[in-house]
Amino acid sequence: MQEEARRYRLWLSFVLGTAHARIQALLDAYEGDGKAVFREAALGCLPGAIQRELEGNALLHQKASEAYIDQCLGYMARHGIEAVLVEDENYPMLLRHIYRPPTALYVRGRLPKRIPLPLAMIGSRKCTDYGRQMALELSKELAEQGVCVVSGLAYGIDCLCAQGALAAEENDFPTIAVLGGGVDVVYPAANQREYEQIVERGAVVSEHLPGTKPMAAHFPQRNRIISGISRGVVVIEAAKQSGTSITVDCALEQGRDVFALPGRLTDITSEGANRMISEGTAKAVNGAKDILEEYGVEIKAKTPAKTVDESALSFEQTLILRLLQAGERSADDLAEMTGFSPSILNFALTDMEFSGIIKQSRGRLYSL
Repeated sequence: MQEEARRYRLWLSFVLGTAHARIQALLDAYEGDGKAVFREAALGCLPGAIQRELEGNALLHQKASEAYIDQCLGYMARHGIEAVLVEDENYPMLLRHIYRPPTALYVRGRLPKRIPLPLAMIGSRKCTDYGRQMALELSKELAEQGVCVVSGLAYGIDCLCAQGALAAEENDFPTIAVLGGGVDVVYPAANQREYEQIVERGAVVSEHLPGTKPMAAHFPQRNRIISGISRGVVVIEAAKQSGTSITVDCALEQGRDVFALPGRLTDITSEGANRMISEGTAKAVNGAKDILEEYGVEIKAKTPAKTVDESALSFEQTLILRLLQAGERSADDLAEMTGFSPSILNFALTDMEFSGIIKQSRGRLYSL
């Protein structure tokens, strides 16, 4: 798309936001010529039928100015935000074919022309220790096999899956986060660290205008994008009634695969996932191998883990070793689980890292 045509096509998205059907109706009425829409709107000469369709959008006329476009483009440039139009080569291929796809995605990070096997990983905000462990381990294992993990970067399972994917250091595009507000608004704020790591190595995307505050009504629409980008959706833990079921419903409507990790019958947080399996909505999986086989992915062999002589370790190091045997942990997690003071914890971690027992990944994530 030529630069001038792109400028006015973006203008429509700046003014009408997520009113994707209205944006498309205007483009159809003017044979895809965004500049013609801009010119007619500036003059207040849009046809009556279109004006009625756009009732309540007087801003289309008020904001038909070159200064407004420059203001929006300037904001994006200052905040490192790219707009990817549905016509662009790097617009996610699968998302383009859902019902009413976003006409524009705002991106921090980068979107490649081809996303390697995108799989959504979702689940409860209030997860169990089991759910936490499986989210970290399964997402890391999938990302190590070349999967791009897609999540909503919410509390709980979403953020944990992003952390696990980021721990796969050899994957150069491990994860995408889809937000329910502007791409430059970190929500929840506690996930700032993960947000910055995703911007650095993957992509944070949103259909909402930069600067938009997250609202409850935005999240069901966000969920359709999470499943729309992905070839399949993996449910880690989900209560009987949860936002996870909305994403699964979107996935089924879009013809995506749905997988679920079986949970204990006594756990409320597993009721939804277990029900999906029993009703045939989701396929039960026990690990990454079950999922990857569905897509014909040959599992790459792992490097054998180093044998550690525990008799040579201090009490603190032995406890850290046991915790990391269950999966990757952040420094904050280890501090909370061990109760060690920062100085004692840091000394033990540093010594173990120099000894080659553990390694540190981005964001102070530790693993064997």
